[in-house]
Amino acid sequence: IQLPNMDKSITVNGLRFSPYLDREQIAAEVKRVASEIRRDLEGRRPLFICVLTGAFMFAADLIREVGITDSSVAFVRYSSYEGTQTTGEVKQLMGLKEDIEGRDVVIIEDIVDTGLTACKMMEDLGARKPASLRFATLLHKKESSRTGFVPDYVAFTIPSDFIIGYGLDLDGSARN
Repeated sequence: IQLPNMDKSITVNGLRFSPYLDREQIAAEVKRVASEIRRDLEGRRPLFICVLTGAFMFAADLIREVGITDSSVAFVRYSSYEGTQTTGEVKQLMGLKEDIEGRDVVIIEDIVDTGLTACKMMEDLGARKPASLRFATLLHKKESSRTGFVPDYVAFTIPSDFIIGYGLDLDGSARN
C-alpha cells in the first residue's frame, strides 16, 4: 500500500504491484476512524480484538489514535486465503481466550473482501454475549462481497484488486 517513493512499482512472487495509497492518506483515515470509534465508545471500557496477522499495523495505529486509556487488546487469527485467492472456507487458527460477556468489543481487521471471515468472526464472538460488537476495517472491497456484510468503520473502500503492504501480505511476504 505504501512505498517511500510513490513512483516505484515492486514485484513480489512474480506479481507486479503499483503504489495505491500513501502514508499521509492512511494516517488521515486512521485518525478519522479512530475519532468515530472514540465518539461511539466514550466513557466505556472497550476490548479491541486485532485479527492477526494482517491487521497488526492498522490495529496498533488505530488503538493509539483512539486513545481510550481504559481499554484492552486481544488477538485472534482466522484464515481463508491461499496466495491471492480466497478458499471460501474460513478457519479459526487462534481463538479468543478472554471473557467478553458484557464488554464493548471492536474487531480490527485489515480487509473485508468476500465478507465470509467477517461474518464468521461476528457469529463466533456474538455468541459470547458482548454488550456491543463493532467491526473496523482498513480496506473494504464492496464489489467482492458474497455476504452483504457492512463493517461499522471503514478507512478505505477499494476495488477488487489484490493489495499488499501495511500488514497485508502475499503468502507471508511484503507486509511492509
